[in-house]
Amino acid sequence: MAGEIEFDRWCDDLQGICGHYQGVARDRQRAVRGLIHPRKFDGLDVADIAGDVQAIRRDRAGIRRDEAEHVFCIIQATGQLHVSHDGASSLLGPGDCLLLDSTKEGVLSFNGPGRFLSLHMPRALFMKSCRGQVQIGRRLAGDHPLAPSIRQQIQHFTLGWDPSAAVGKASADLLLGMVQLAFCRAEDFSKELDAEEPEKRLAVVLQVIDSNLTSEVLSLAWLAREVGMSTRQIQRLFKAEQTSFAREVRDRRLNLAASHLRRHQQARPARISEVAYDSGFRDLSNFNRGFKSRFGMTPREYLEAMV
Repeated sequence: MAGEIEFDRWCDDLQGICGHYQGVARDRQRAVRGLIHPRKFDGLDVADIAGDVQAIRRDRAGIRRDEAEHVFCIIQATGQLHVSHDGASSLLGPGDCLLLDSTKEGVLSFNGPGRFLSLHMPRALFMKSCRGQVQIGRRLAGDHPLAPSIRQQIQHFTLGWDPSAAVGKASADLLLGMVQLAFCRAEDFSKELDAEEPEKRLAVVLQVIDSNLTSEVLSLAWLAREVGMSTRQIQRLFKAEQTSFAREVRDRRLNLAASHLRRHQQARPARISEVAYDSGFRDLSNFNRGFKSRFGMTPREYLEAMV
C-alpha cells in the first residue's frame, strides 16, 4: 500500500471528506500506511480511503456535529473490512458493497491493510426514491444482478475508464438508480421513480442485461423479477424504442460475439462454437443465422475479412 502519513493527519483527512467519523489507532500506532483522496463521480463526492488503522468509528457525538446527512455506498477494493452497523454485522472482501447511514452509529474494523471507496449520496433524496425500505448495513450479495454493474462502474472510476468495456459509463443519476434498486427489495422500489423517469428505468434494465448477458438465466420473466417490474412494463419500455427484449438481447450478444472474434483474430484462431457459447448462445445454427443477418456475413467470413 503506497504512501504513509501521520495518524492524526489521516484522521483529519477522513473527517474533511466524510464528516465526523473517528479513526481508531492500533496499539502504539503513530503513522498510517495509506492515504485518503477526495474524488468525484459525475458531481458526487467519493472518498478513496486506504489504511491499516484498527477501525473507523461513528458515534452519537459525531452524528450530532454533522449537519449534512448521507447514505454512503462502500465498495471494498482490497483487504477485508468488518462492518457493524444498524443491527447488522458484515465482512466485506474485494468487490463487496454495503450501505452506511450517516445518521446511525457504526464501526468499520480493518483486518490489516485495506482500501475502499465511499460514494456519498444525499440521504433524503436516496431514501425518498426507495421509500425508506433500504438494506442498510448488509452486504450486497455478489450474485445480485446489479452487483457486477456497480462494481464495474467503481472499478473503472478508480482505475480509469476503459472505452472498450462492455458496460457503458454511467451518469450519477443512473449509478444512484442502480444502487437504490440493488439495496431495495424489488417490490419496494419507488413506483414514482418508475412512472416519472422511463429513460432511467430503461437504462437500469439495460445495465442488468449487460451484466448478465451470457447467463442462461437471462429471460424476460427473470429480468422483470430482478428489477421489480412486470413483463408488460418492460415490453412497453422496449416498444417505445422500437425494439423488443428478445431483439435487444440477441443484438447485444451478437455484438459481443463480433468483439470476441476480433480479439481472437489478433491472438489465436477462433472456434466459432466457442465464441457463440461465450457470447450467450446455446444453439449454433441460431447464432450463425443471426450473425449473418446482422453483419451480412457468416462468422467465418467475418474472421476472414479481418485477415
